[in-house]
Amino acid sequence: MKNLIVKAEGRAFVAHVDNSITPTKEFDLNVIFDKGCNFYLDNVRREGRAKLLGYSYNLKPFLKKYLYKQYGNWEECFAPNKTMLRRSIYGKVDKIIEMN
Repeated sequence: MKNLIVKAEGRAFVAHVDNSITPTKEFDLNVIFDKGCNFYLDNVRREGRAKLLGYSYNLKPFLKKYLYKQYGNWEECFAPNKTMLRRSIYGKVDKIIEMN
């Protein structure tokens, strides 16, 4: 499996953290998009961001935008590729379309 470790800078999204620092954190996208329970998965898949300790890390530069159909509903999401998107979703996915 391809090694997908990315480094992202954090921005404060709550008032009680220090706005003057920009922490950096490494995220392993293979672990985030595994079917197991992951703290970051919902925010990363829905918004392209990981939120941790008052800081929001933008992962959109490393992800692609997809539209998928499941149970008659269309959902918009972010993922590194179609395989990882399928692996992170429970149930049958009818169709996946990559958006630009």
